[in-house]
Amino acid sequence: MRPRMRLFLSAPLDLGAPDLRRLIVRLALPAVAGLSINALHHLANAAFLGMLGAEAVAAVSFVFPLAILLAALGEGIGVGTAALVSRLLGAGREEEAGRAATAAMVMALATGVGAGGLVLLFLDPILHAFGTTPGAFGAARAYALILALGTVLTLTQILADFIAIAEGNTRFSMWTLVGCFAVNIALDPLFIFVFGWGVPGAAAATLVAQLLVMAVWAVYFAGGYGRVRLRLVLLRGRLGALWREVLRPVLAVGAPAGLASVVSAAAFTLVYRTAGPYGEASVAGLGIALRLLAAGVLPVAGFCIGAQAVLGYALGNGDTARVRAALGFMMRVTGVFALVHAAVMITFADAVVSVFSADAVVRAVAARALVAVHLFFALFGLQMVLVVLLRASGRARLAALVTLAPQGYLLVPLVLVLPRFWGLDGLIAAPAVAAGLAGLAAAVLLAREMRALGRAVRPALTAFAAAR
Repeated sequence: MRPRMRLFLSAPLDLGAPDLRRLIVRLALPAVAGLSINALHHLANAAFLGMLGAEAVAAVSFVFPLAILLAALGEGIGVGTAALVSRLLGAGREEEAGRAATAAMVMALATGVGAGGLVLLFLDPILHAFGTTPGAFGAARAYALILALGTVLTLTQILADFIAIAEGNTRFSMWTLVGCFAVNIALDPLFIFVFGWGVPGAAAATLVAQLLVMAVWAVYFAGGYGRVRLRLVLLRGRLGALWREVLRPVLAVGAPAGLASVVSAAAFTLVYRTAGPYGEASVAGLGIALRLLAAGVLPVAGFCIGAQAVLGYALGNGDTARVRAALGFMMRVTGVFALVHAAVMITFADAVVSVFSADAVVRAVAARALVAVHLFFALFGLQMVLVVLLRASGRARLAALVTLAPQGYLLVPLVLVLPRFWGLDGLIAAPAVAAGLAGLAAAVLLAREMRALGRAVRPALTAFAAAR
């Protein structure tokens, strides 16, 4: 029974396999599929809610930064855990990898309880701070309430995904996301229209889907179907050693990554607050465009996250040449995809946004914003490749600096300044300009990293040639 179950659940891949490109593809494609499904989930929600009118789409758009903030906590823990676990596995220290993953899961549970409780206590002030308009406040509050109740599920599911990816089991991560999406999409029309729950029905469907997926993850880890084992007994020992060996390395990489998402949430809040005076149709249009942008961002991110395990494993055993070869392949794949996606979105902007709203004003704003945010999207692949390289090598601060650029310190000044001169058009242009500047900076930094890796490879090649 165990071999059949293991085949069904999918076993981790060998991160040291010699066929590098095949390995990256086998790791990355499930991650791409999984995160693409996540993007489709958000788009499907937007399509269903668009049937309720611009006010419903605006309500969910105002809550969107809160969802990013809560997910940022799980992402921060997950990114740090994945970087540490992949390096430990590369060094052959599987028990220590299990200890790190177990400590991270306990941290995610405690963080989820605390964060969800705080949101419930201060929900109204939070929504007011996000600039929620009076017309959308009631629906936004009901949606956010259910979102807060599922915080623990959100954080633990994100962490479980990262652990499976770090051990090379992106396929199982993909299947869980497929299942979550299928359940969510099946329940959306039932809860929103048949039960008449409206906007809160979309959040309730997500909550039920998360409960089912976490039950599957519990089977995966309890049954020992991966390389990493979650066992509380591994946490025995001095707290000082646990902090020094596990929690501090996890937070050193994860905290900047989580902070980047927090800043991103703040930037989205600023964008929606700035759009508020132009009407709920403008907020809804921007919300549609940003969700469609995520449909391109998440596959690229998924490919790089899936390949990150290869980078971490190679760095763990000192194989610099393998790291450089992996980066070159990743840049080519992500660059081509980003270019094609941007071309499609810009060419067919009017047709794409018409799927999500029948309101002429919403569609006009969404189409203009969709074209703007994809003007420099072709550079996003370089930025994401650089970020996962920096995370895999433990350079968390520089990784956070790169991540924060397009949705943080470059975007915020542009949002504050450009609308003063060009109104709503200035607001629409701000994310595009920030993305372009961030992409160019990432290209320069990535070129520098590739040169440094090349210099590290040459002595080894010279020694090999001399030995022959």
